[in-house]
Amino acid sequence: MIKNIVEFLRDRIGFKKILLVVAVAMLATAGYVLFTKLRVIDWSKVWEAIGQIGPGTLLLAGFFAAAAYATLTVYDYFATRTIGREDIPYPACAIGSFTSYSIAHNLGATVFTAAVVRYLVYSRYKITGPQVVKICFIAGLTFWLGNATVLGLGFVLEPWVVTPVVEPFGIGGGTVRIVGVVVLAALVGWLIFVSVPRQFGSGAWVVKLPSAKLTGLQMVIGIVDLSCTAMILYVLLMAMPNAPPAPFVAVAVIFCSAMLLGFATHAPGAAGAFEATLLVALPPLGFTAEAVVAAFILFRLYYFIVPFILALLIIAIRELASGHNSLDHLKESMAVIRQAEASQEAAKAAKARPAE
Repeated sequence: MIKNIVEFLRDRIGFKKILLVVAVAMLATAGYVLFTKLRVIDWSKVWEAIGQIGPGTLLLAGFFAAAAYATLTVYDYFATRTIGREDIPYPACAIGSFTSYSIAHNLGATVFTAAVVRYLVYSRYKITGPQVVKICFIAGLTFWLGNATVLGLGFVLEPWVVTPVVEPFGIGGGTVRIVGVVVLAALVGWLIFVSVPRQFGSGAWVVKLPSAKLTGLQMVIGIVDLSCTAMILYVLLMAMPNAPPAPFVAVAVIFCSAMLLGFATHAPGAAGAFEATLLVALPPLGFTAEAVVAAFILFRLYYFIVPFILALLIIAIRELASGHNSLDHLKESMAVIRQAEASQEAAKAAKARPAE
């Protein structure tokens, strides 16, 4: 029965259309929540809170932002080695990772945008479209494994912190803890699954999954990345006037939940759902709504806006130095990735088609 339902959704409606409808619904809900929360904000208190943050806190937030993006560079280094492209040096991986994530985070359509930017960077190493898609897949797997580990542990240890977000749907802390246990069990199952060599796909689309040992490394990389990113928000929140003694784990779980909900809407910069989740979940910890708004304004500056500007400058300088016609190179990159995605879809369709 489940198989029939899945096949019906895939063939008659299409998973992409379903995901689009879900994303739009989530974005609309987040927009409504954000509107109702922001309309009662005392903006004079927001600017006052921002003005009271000392240079030490600003430098510390900047340090964690740099550490988060430094950790992100390991995503691409790990991914290129996993697909057998040891010839791509770490400096190139660092640029590819930083620019692709910084630009994709802000423009939305993360999967396609990140792939195009990576091709721009790695094309000088004779990389192919399928190889770029594989790098995106392995890097994305690292991100999701890290998120799943953080959220699984957080839901088990601190289920109450996300209760304000899920209570309107009739979900309590006990259910949240059960979800955390299920997530952790799934991660253990995944480690068991990859304890023997695994691969999927065919032809140019064969992807070898990292071993259990390397998967454990992926989890560590993801956890470090998310911890550094959450620390940006945490140090800003704790610097707010009359900040409560909130534990970092609680803030980190709320932060990860907010980022995932934001990315699920595919909105540029995760805008809307990210802020709405923070405004719902952080005040029960003791933070004022004005403090939360002040913190996420500064967080966006550190994690989205400044890296975005730097990434654009890096790409522009590299393009000028390489002698490329930048617009033509961008068009070529987009065409290569579109062709790769079309080839991937065709391969999936051919595999799913019953033999005649």
